[in-house]
Amino acid sequence: MAKKLKTALSNKFLQFYTLFGGRLKPRDSFDPTRIFTSIVIYSTTALGDLMFNTPAIRAIKNRYPNAFITLVSSHKNKGLVANSPYFDDVVYWDEKVRDIKSVIKALRKNQPELAVILHSKPPYDVMSAVMSGCEYIVKDLYGERPTGVEQWLTHYMDNFEGHLIQRKLNLVKFLGCDNTNIDMMIPVDFPKIEKELGKIIIGFQMGASRPVRCWPVPKFVELARSLMALGPEYEVALIGTQLEKPLEEEFFSLLTEEEKQRVVSYIAKTSLPQLMSVMKNMDVMVTGDTGPQHLAVALKVKTVSLFVTEVPQYCGPYQDPEIHPVIWMPVDLEKMDKAVSEQPLSIISCDEVLQHVKTLLKIN
Repeated sequence: MAKKLKTALSNKFLQFYTLFGGRLKPRDSFDPTRIFTSIVIYSTTALGDLMFNTPAIRAIKNRYPNAFITLVSSHKNKGLVANSPYFDDVVYWDEKVRDIKSVIKALRKNQPELAVILHSKPPYDVMSAVMSGCEYIVKDLYGERPTGVEQWLTHYMDNFEGHLIQRKLNLVKFLGCDNTNIDMMIPVDFPKIEKELGKIIIGFQMGASRPVRCWPVPKFVELARSLMALGPEYEVALIGTQLEKPLEEEFFSLLTEEEKQRVVSYIAKTSLPQLMSVMKNMDVMVTGDTGPQHLAVALKVKTVSLFVTEVPQYCGPYQDPEIHPVIWMPVDLEKMDKAVSEQPLSIISCDEVLQHVKTLLKIN
């Protein structure tokens, strides 16, 4: 069903529903000094989006320390939110309308007064918030165009020129939250792995959500060889999901048997908490614009981030810039050769990445 039609039908339904039910109140009745006792936060999209939302989540928790906080999250982020001290309950939802009844039922049990929609797709997020009994709803519309759900919102963020983290923090400032702490956080504990003494581990995140965000595998192989040449203490660690298995196979196919002995692959072998354990031991991680990149920043692991099609001003590392250099080469894909445009990060040289890694390791 087309998005405009879904929104129109949802609005018609809510107009009828709010005539006879629900607790939604007029936006001008909102009192920013009110201490809400039950709040639902929506963050139902990708891992990186959840990480961008963590400063705002912390700000909400600090503003309402005694509130019962429910998180609506996607199943794929369960390892990062289950049993977290930041949430009293977690409802898992992948934004499918077929599951909305069970989501509403689960939310109603907690009697939410306020919904904070940090990142979720309209219109079903707003519909579930209204039907769960929320009195007020604030939402990041995540774009500059009207979405059609504005009539149900107490406050919303639309036009904003700046980083996504600051965008979310400015949204919750409306509630009286502090919007100055930009550091991302890890909401759960994870096991610690003892690191071998003297080992220098450089992490490679080769995959991304789209090929245009991936540095070519041969470039990673070239970088691995350059790092190994620095000394026997250097080791490469590969991370990723099952989707990155083809990249792993290509990577190993280009190595000698001796080089393979200095590479450890964790691809498709870790849960989210285990992945964080592996990443925490990395001395530097080389990555494109990915969810693990944002995990590394939150873990305060040094990174070298590669950008071409995305704009790091909006979605790159926002905290600790001294340990998170970004290589950004904005290009016009339409003017590039087809082979290059399919993986535009290929224009970034191995030497440039290596130099940033060496700088972070304080190697002359």
